[in-house]
Amino acid sequence: MLKGRRSKRRRCPAYKLTDDLVVEILSRLPARSVCRFKCVSTTWRDLIAHPVHRKKLPQTLAGFFTQKESDTVPWTVPQFTNLSGRGPPLVSPSLDFLPIEKRIFTMDTCNGLLLCASSLGSQWDWSDLNYFVCNPTKKEWVALPNSKLGQRRGLCLGFDPAVSSHFYVFELYRDHDRFPPLLNGVQVYSSETGERVHKEHNDIIPCDSISPSVFMNGCMHYLADDHAIAVLDTRGKARRSIPVPDDNDYGFIQQSQGRLHYANYEENDGNYGSTQLVVYVLEDYENQVWKLKHRAEASYVFGRTDFAWVAIHPDCNTIFYTVGTVRTLMSYDMDRRQLQEICTLGEDTRDIYLPYVSLFSESQALHK
Repeated sequence: MLKGRRSKRRRCPAYKLTDDLVVEILSRLPARSVCRFKCVSTTWRDLIAHPVHRKKLPQTLAGFFTQKESDTVPWTVPQFTNLSGRGPPLVSPSLDFLPIEKRIFTMDTCNGLLLCASSLGSQWDWSDLNYFVCNPTKKEWVALPNSKLGQRRGLCLGFDPAVSSHFYVFELYRDHDRFPPLLNGVQVYSSETGERVHKEHNDIIPCDSISPSVFMNGCMHYLADDHAIAVLDTRGKARRSIPVPDDNDYGFIQQSQGRLHYANYEENDGNYGSTQLVVYVLEDYENQVWKLKHRAEASYVFGRTDFAWVAIHPDCNTIFYTVGTVRTLMSYDMDRRQLQEICTLGEDTRDIYLPYVSLFSESQALHK
């Protein structure tokens, strides 16, 4: 019996593969599959976790950047929470490799890069901010040239390492004399040219400053106040407007498994007026066709307390959010309909969460 088992094992082609061939094969798979293959054996687990191989293998969600109130300084400080909720942070939350001595504010993340701002003063001043794009995993960074426009604006980071090593920073200038604030201009910085292009919008695109942005298909997507997703190209031009499946406020967009996802509340009149969590996926991007992906009782997922969206996992059907005044970080597995408490972030945590995916490859656009 034992001899037969050994003989069968010898005939298995997988045992003839060298470590280099295994890594080469895994590098062509999505991040979700690579994570699953860690369970094949301890050999494969160590192979995938090896620092040298991480440069070749696709990475998945590592954790979240947040801003917390501080007892020692009169401003918020950046924090990083591992997805597991345990152990030391995978990256330096203080970003101490940057040439900054005082206030640091994390603004946006995109595919392993982090956009942050710094100020030397004790008060927030739009005319006195320096901006950096960095890779916290590799501790590489580049300072952005001053925009010379001191208006209040929202900033979004665009980066797709599968297409180019260069990134874009979208600066959305808002007219705060109107409510809700409306977008009256866009400025886009390109790391490839080192220059900005400015685009005035006579048609005025309303924007929601709370919802995260999504960079995909070479364009920036953000949720607008007119219940649609505005799409801007890297020249600041408005390309299209994608209507969302409902006209409710407090919607949330993110990219997951290569497609745009939209989550929100929905009143279910057919079930005694209960409130439902609904998640849609943009099945057909060109024709703007949404498909309902998941529906669940909102009271089951979020309880009966305040909540805040955090993220939709980029590689699987999991939603992250916080509940309560102490900001308890939760996850909801849509496939299994299972809830999990990850950790407590604390009531001094701001309701701005930036999901981070480690980037182990070097970028030509970043330097010290």
